[in-house]
This record gives sequence, C-alpha cells and structure tokens, in this order.
Amino acid sequence: MAITAMERDTAMMETEAEVKKLRSELEALKRDLEARISTLEAMLPKADGSDAEHSVSVETLAMIAVAVTAYLGKKVKIRSAHLLQTASPWAQTGRAIVQASHNLKR
Repeated sequence: MAITAMERDTAMMETEAEVKKLRSELEALKRDLEARISTLEAMLPKADGSDAEHSVSVETLAMIAVAVTAYLGKKVKIRSAHLLQTASPWAQTGRAIVQASHNLKR
C-alpha cells in the first residue's frame, strides 16, 4: 500500500503542528519553573559573602575532632563550630606587650 504525496504532506503538517504545540508547552513549563525558582531564591536569606569567610572547613573540623578525641580518650561529635572575629591590631599589640612583660623564671 503506497502513501500518496498528499497523505505524506498531511502527515508532515500534523507532525509539525504537534512539534510546535510541544515546543510551546515546553516554553510555558520553562517560564513557570523559572518563576518558581525566582520565588524560592527570594525566600532564601541574602548571602553577602561574610558567611563564606567565617565558615570552618571540613578539614579543620576533622582535626578538632581528632584532637579532642585524643585528649578525652573517647570519640566526640562536633555539634557546631564557628570562627570568632579577630581582634584589632591594637588589641593584639597590647596583649603581646602585656605577655612579654611577664618575668618568666627558667
């Protein structure tokens, strides 16, 4: 059974129409997903980069856990850790002067 040129053209047009319909649906889904992502990103706390410089690396946490485990003699679990703000250079110099002024006997 041979397909005529007119049947083939009709089938091609139907296929092209279905492809266009699918593309438009895909674009609509893409716009909807982008809108949802934007909404969720707006709900997240703003990251100004300060947390990144104050976070403790995984390697540092592991080394702290190993040191505390060795000191206490039993396995420990670190629940939280954060870096403290560094003191000003004036405060550091003052502490260094006070500590250097102590008269150490050897």
